[in-house]
Amino acid sequence: MHLPQEAHLITLITVEQGCNMLGRVVKGIGGFYYVDDGERVYMGNARKNLKRGKSIIYVGDIVEFELRQEDGDCIITKVRERKNFLSRPPVSNLDKLVVVFAAASPDPNRLIIDKFTAATLYNNIEVIICITKPDLVDESHLIELVTTYQKAFPVVTVNGRNGNGIDELYNLIKGSNVALAGPSGVGKSTIMNSLTGRTDIETGDISSKTSRGRHTTRHVEIFNIDNDTHFYDTPGFTSLDMPKLDRHHVREYFPEIARYKGYCKYLDCIHVDEPDCAVKDALAVGKICKSRYESYLSILEEVKKWQR
Repeated sequence: MHLPQEAHLITLITVEQGCNMLGRVVKGIGGFYYVDDGERVYMGNARKNLKRGKSIIYVGDIVEFELRQEDGDCIITKVRERKNFLSRPPVSNLDKLVVVFAAASPDPNRLIIDKFTAATLYNNIEVIICITKPDLVDESHLIELVTTYQKAFPVVTVNGRNGNGIDELYNLIKGSNVALAGPSGVGKSTIMNSLTGRTDIETGDISSKTSRGRHTTRHVEIFNIDNDTHFYDTPGFTSLDMPKLDRHHVREYFPEIARYKGYCKYLDCIHVDEPDCAVKDALAVGKICKSRYESYLSILEEVKKWQR
């Protein structure tokens, strides 16, 4: 299990000395937490001061804990500083988020996808795009989808029926704390089963009436794919709240737009109607995809409404 550098001190700590041990919270259900110290998983709860406010415990937290001598359960005493955290679902210390959507059935909503990727980058989490069900569209449509997002992120296509693309996805996430996110019914559980080798994670099917998947996972839990790769199984991870951005910051969360920073005539250019705009020049020659630019403009409009 991959823990901070100080984790090696665990071997020097004995319960009799009353010193804290160190581990990662891998599951939380009904007020009980499961903490993995790299050797075993302990069940326990948190001290009262850690159950409210800013001290709330998230799955993924690195925590200090003590063992109760009477039953061997743990008591979480402190939460170490987080790299990042999300409130919905309640997880922390993610390195990468795999944004999963189907090429068809259900059809991808590009604005929602682009809001998702922008919010993910805002939270200091790397984005990987995973396109499922590639066999449901013709080659030209699939190439267009891949090309659109390859200009900004690593992209992999995965076929859940035959497993094509799973090895490539594994290579992209290896050594990371990672989660899958996206609409229900796009194959997230199938991907998780393939990566972890598990067969007990339920897979959802598509409702014929709504064309939406039925969600099957009910609590957040971390599974170890290998010693260095930790997979967060998250319930209902279908959206992220869009942060309240300043309009001049939106461009920072579209990598293919951000790379033109400093090339426009005006330093504060937001790439809408300013003259001599490098982003609009790149758009005109296909270096930035039209659908991504349209999503950027839509988010800018939302931001303007917040700032009124």
